[in-house]
Amino acid sequence: MEQEKQLAGIDIAVKVTTILLAIALLGAFTLVDAAENYKFDFGEGPVAAGYTQVKANTKYSDSQGYGFESGTVSSVDRLWDDDLTTDFLTAKGNMVFSVALPQGNYEVTFILGDGENESETTVWAENRKLMLDRITLAGGVFSRQTVSLRRMETKSMDGSVTMSIKDREKNYRTWDKKLTFVISGKAPAVAGIEIKRNDNVTTLWLCGNSTVVDQITAPWAGWGQMAPGFFKSSLAIANYAESGLTASGFYSMKRLAKILAEVKKGDFVTVQFAHNDQKNQNDVNNYEATLTKYANEIKAKGATPLFVTSTARQNETDPKTAVGGLPERMRALGKKLGVTVLDLNQHSITLGKALGGNKEKMYMYTASDKTHFCEYGAYELARANIEEINAKVPELAKHLRDDHEAFDSSKPDPLDVLTRAKTPITDGGLIQVEPESSSSKEPESSSSAEIAGPESSSATEGASSGTEDTEGVTAVESLTPHNAISGRIDGSKLRLEGIDGGAHDISVFDMQGHRIAEFRAMQGNELHITLRQGTYLVKVKQGNRTLGIFKATRR
Repeated sequence: MEQEKQLAGIDIAVKVTTILLAIALLGAFTLVDAAENYKFDFGEGPVAAGYTQVKANTKYSDSQGYGFESGTVSSVDRLWDDDLTTDFLTAKGNMVFSVALPQGNYEVTFILGDGENESETTVWAENRKLMLDRITLAGGVFSRQTVSLRRMETKSMDGSVTMSIKDREKNYRTWDKKLTFVISGKAPAVAGIEIKRNDNVTTLWLCGNSTVVDQITAPWAGWGQMAPGFFKSSLAIANYAESGLTASGFYSMKRLAKILAEVKKGDFVTVQFAHNDQKNQNDVNNYEATLTKYANEIKAKGATPLFVTSTARQNETDPKTAVGGLPERMRALGKKLGVTVLDLNQHSITLGKALGGNKEKMYMYTASDKTHFCEYGAYELARANIEEINAKVPELAKHLRDDHEAFDSSKPDPLDVLTRAKTPITDGGLIQVEPESSSSKEPESSSSAEIAGPESSSATEGASSGTEDTEGVTAVESLTPHNAISGRIDGSKLRLEGIDGGAHDISVFDMQGHRIAEFRAMQGNELHITLRQGTYLVKVKQGNRTLGIFKATRR
């Protein structure tokens, strides 16, 4: 009997221990999941369910693991019903947001848009990787823009390889155990950011020198840092290139070994070296042997090697002799080994010829630096390399963005391609807004809206889908996706049609989002609202349901 009690005690202890262990494991899983997946609601208004709020004054700390590292950030709330998009964060200049994350690939979704005004948002990541370029949205249009990128470290994920870095790299954001986003634009508007670990996405690994590297200081730039924005979120780019490296130097620093410790079947690895190799006779003599070693080791991991011929220097015009003839030798070796060659060297020469007197605008300092590129040159070369991929590597090309445009290096982009304004996107999100005349005036004050109150009407005419312009008044119909009601102009009044029975709450806002009037309509299927001169937003609700939002301007 005593033995049975003891055994029972052991059984209980085992069960309790098992339960505690399960709880501990569950807790550990939750912590890991939280550390790799985030949903941030930017702004100081209501917080969307399941999201973590990020306010304008949310500063980064290691203990918290996320926040702003710099920037004069401000919050705007447009008082919409959607908790995620009603408010957003913006800044004059850059706002730098960081998140501490383990090494790996991540899908990052930016929820962009301003409920009322046009927005323009650009996102650079880490060492100035161009992820989103001037996403321009009409007022009231919201867009979810998803990209993928890799959070990199010098030590491989399995701990088997630690690569060397130069002293200058120690301050790079690339190796600081965080993903950092530099958000800018003429009128940036970020309503939220979602981050999800996804190591299943294809990775494009880059090996190279200063013409490929993510240059930390503007206006220097490598084509590698301009490339991410051309791909869908099904692919992440991991740029291991560094200034001053030869093919043998990159290899001896274990940078290739670090890549091979993490590369997976189906990935792609670009190899571009020549500028620095040209300066060392030993590297020149062993050029083919070194590149062959790269190709064989990459193939052994189930990945696809891609040779990229090095860009011509400013005064070089013959692809057979440019950069000491090494690009020509790479072309021949690629053919021999069955490795696809992306001929960036030829494109750089074609670009230079097409630019004519503006050729120097591709490079940095025309007097002393005829090798390194400015942002414009790097962008054009990235487009050229993307064109090579599209033509020669279909399995990689399938990851290009759906809006990818063909590029002809004999017809380069205008010199202001990275700064000129883009046409606003008007589709998507909650609101569709028609452009107003430049003569429209802003509301005078909170008393400038004269609310005559809803006028009950027994009229049963059908809801109008059109917009009339009478006596200088313009209305924009159904700014929300709902089709429950519609709006049109009747003299100086905004007429809302299609109202069914029951109580309706009507709110009128100025264009700064301030509520200036509200009232309840108890009956009738048609409402008239009289407005004075100005521009207003009119929201109609029934209970918790928004039936429609309208924008009305009276001149």
